[in-house]
Amino acid sequence: MPVAYGLETFKDRTHERAEVMARLGDPRARLVAIIGRRGIGKSALAAKVAEQLASGAGAEGRAWAGIVNVSSRTSGISLERIFHDCARLPGPDALEDLLEVWTSQRGTPDKVAQLFAALSGGPYLILLDNFEDRLDDRGELYDQELSDFFEAFFRTRHGARILMTTQVPLALPPELRRYQARLYLDQGLPVPDAVELLCELDADGETDIVRASQQDLERAVRRVHGVPRALELIAGALSEDYLTLPTLDEVLDTFVERGDVIAYLAQDRFQRLDAESRLVLEVLAAFGRPASRDAVSWVLGPLAPDVDVPAALARLASHGRMVTVDRARRMFALHPMDADFIYGELPRDGLLGYRSLNRRVADWYARQKPSRDRWRSVEDVQLHRYEFAHRIRAEDHEPAAAVLDEIDYFLTWRGSVGATKDMHQQLSGRLRDDETRLAHLVGFGVALLVGGPHRQAAQVLGEAADLAERLNDQHRLAQALFALGDTYRQLNQLDEAIGPLRRAVELEDRLGDPERLLRALMSLSLTHSYRGEVREALEVADTMRTRALERSDDLGRAQANDSAACAHLASGDWNRALDMARAAIALYEEVGVTEALGYVHNVQGVAFLGLGDVARAEAEFLQANTDGAAVGSPRTEGICLYNLAWAHWTVGRYADALTAAQRSKSCFERAAATGTEVADALALAARARLAGEAGEAARHLRAAAEKSRGNADFVPPAWLLAEAERLTAESTD
Repeated sequence: MPVAYGLETFKDRTHERAEVMARLGDPRARLVAIIGRRGIGKSALAAKVAEQLASGAGAEGRAWAGIVNVSSRTSGISLERIFHDCARLPGPDALEDLLEVWTSQRGTPDKVAQLFAALSGGPYLILLDNFEDRLDDRGELYDQELSDFFEAFFRTRHGARILMTTQVPLALPPELRRYQARLYLDQGLPVPDAVELLCELDADGETDIVRASQQDLERAVRRVHGVPRALELIAGALSEDYLTLPTLDEVLDTFVERGDVIAYLAQDRFQRLDAESRLVLEVLAAFGRPASRDAVSWVLGPLAPDVDVPAALARLASHGRMVTVDRARRMFALHPMDADFIYGELPRDGLLGYRSLNRRVADWYARQKPSRDRWRSVEDVQLHRYEFAHRIRAEDHEPAAAVLDEIDYFLTWRGSVGATKDMHQQLSGRLRDDETRLAHLVGFGVALLVGGPHRQAAQVLGEAADLAERLNDQHRLAQALFALGDTYRQLNQLDEAIGPLRRAVELEDRLGDPERLLRALMSLSLTHSYRGEVREALEVADTMRTRALERSDDLGRAQANDSAACAHLASGDWNRALDMARAAIALYEEVGVTEALGYVHNVQGVAFLGLGDVARAEAEFLQANTDGAAVGSPRTEGICLYNLAWAHWTVGRYADALTAAQRSKSCFERAAATGTEVADALALAARARLAGEAGEAARHLRAAAEKSRGNADFVPPAWLLAEAERLTAESTD
């Protein structure tokens, strides 16, 4: 019989298909069960496997002798339906005999035995779809005829195999479990396949889907965890709701509250649970990630002290996989979509409302998080981030800000600036206490300084400095002034940068924080380099080196060498720039600080270009690009790609120069940093050069040189001007 349901929307599942095919080809596995939540794509996966087997694409390369499909959603699953459909498999003669057997007065076991005797050839596939309708929550059959069918199926020899889809695993006696292979389908579709499916569901363009950006489509499929049926419901809600005419955003915002969604996707088994089990599920939904038995018990302890959490978890794990269990880690979890539905039903307030539960979950993580002296990587502050997330969900924004204040500086300078910005944005406009708001403004401003956009950073840090002055908070003021001055430097507003940086140096020196002092000194040295004040830049770098040596501070020495390398680059002393850059890289790598590596490799690239070694320059720029991407710094990427474009230009690779310059422009746009116009001018010059328009190329090169002036990270503007003069002469010959 044809198996077609789900084939038109089937996507991917390559690994799962291969696993099902392999299990069906294993003579020990008489029953292969695909187990997963409602809407996850079990039926579609089974249908695709059946289609492959029917076409001879099985593991053995030959078609199966016959396939039947019995579904609780169509004809229903009963022994009568299975018997009559399977009776057609061996051929017309056997069909007639088997129909006589069915109409006879024999008992069910004898009828089933005759059926399997007729199926001795094969191989035959019996697809039982949505079999959970025939099971209780423990996976036990409540139909005696089907029990007799499975007893004979497992205990007699025949050529049939069963492929079953079910939300609840079929419970078997211990001696029969070895004949059953289970495949748990817990994950939705990968994002690219889910986006493709969502677009296909609006092929005629009636809804917002075809007009949505790639970013919005990816957000949509992540919101519903890539569950295929959920994607169909999104499309249906958009195309069929003529009363409210919802947008894609509106459907996503109310997804777990919509009656049609709950009817199709919510686990109806939740409603049949006892009160204790439901409470435990609600705590797991509040966690939103795997949690240990101890964690659930601790959260519920003062809220519902009579609940036997271990017993409830055991029931939920054994009753049809209401929760999944990671035995190695002893963790319990809900499917993300089930967690969404259960969490969406929680009241806001009250002892067991979502605010109360989230406070308890946050307190649990606060008890488990490691102390500052144990932090080595961003993974070491993951529990802090969980605590922050639950403080936000509890709508306790001041406590959430206090958690973020502990870790934002560490996260920002360990490559997770994007996460830091996102956390600060969740607090913006929600803080009432001035001291808490000041900590937030400084942390947010520093994150924007590192990850952009820089104009927003200047605005936030200016507000922070004013508030710190008003509160007379010298520590926060020093931090805000340093970051503000460094932001002005990166915006190429060099005159505005000098004042805040000098004051930040004075404050940090007086406050006695050597690490922050060295950062402020470094920014001051770089600003002098950008202004062409090489002597002043080197003097500040020497001060940094002296301070670092006094403290045996290898990171400080790295920063001093980094600053000196930039100063020598600004003066055109290529060899000294290379020496200082190599020394800086070695020390940065030794102390495990990676955020500055992109800039130092960029210095080496420019120095190699100055020495005429284009190949080594290109290698350094590519490494700088990799380093910038690794720490989430699109400005770093933009600078080194611009310089890479110029390296390509110098050897006549104008097409490569165009590509690199365009990529550079894109990076600067992401960072909202100065440099966009510089990269665009170089890209226009490369395009003109490819078109043979030497005069036009010269004009754009002059524009790039002018716009890059005052930034020592870019290749010297004089190089571009010299090339522009050469092209002008060429165009007039």
